Amino acid sequence: MTGPRAAAHVGARAVTEDEVQARVTALRRGPLATRLPRPGTADARNLRRWVVQLLTYEAVIEDAAATMGLVTEQPHRRREFNLSAALSTGGVTAAVLASLPVAMAVYDRITAHITVPPSEVRAYYDRNRDEHPDPYEKARPAIAHELRRAAADRHFALWLEHRHAMTVTLQPDFEHPADPRHADATHRH
Repeated sequence: MTGPRAAAHVGARAVTEDEVQARVTALRRGPLATRLPRPGTADARNLRRWVVQLLTYEAVIEDAAATMGLVTEQPHRRREFNLSAALSTGGVTAAVLASLPVAMAVYDRITAHITVPPSEVRAYYDRNRDEHPDPYEKARPAIAHELRRAAADRHFALWLEHRHAMTVTLQPDFEHPADPRHADATHRH
């Protein structure tokens, strides 16, 4: 007897069709259910593909957390999921940071070394005086914080994308929604 069919593999771990269907079902029972595509449509199949993307990114984070010795059962802070977060890190990365408690601990570990040189902070202040009318010394901490966060977001998103590319194998019918090899590919970058 065989087990559930795999939608994807993340290293040795299989993400099963049952896991995908359970997440889709949860979405269809959630507060945004009326915004989801009707079952049986091309858009519904692409929703399922997006769910596979989310599940595989979550599995990559869980694997990294285990490798780093981070305890996934501990309470961790989550990042708010909003348009700004989605634009700064990418939608799937932002969703994982918002939905998976251990993701912010992995983010913190991966980005701990990120710094912004004082010259960059000063140059940003000089270029954006209209946004920062206060004297430089007063504005500097907030600017440095924002620039560091933006740099950390970029670093983490690139790290996660690379790790995903190196460890994830998507099965037929579960490809990325923009993959031109399937008939429902309508998403373009």
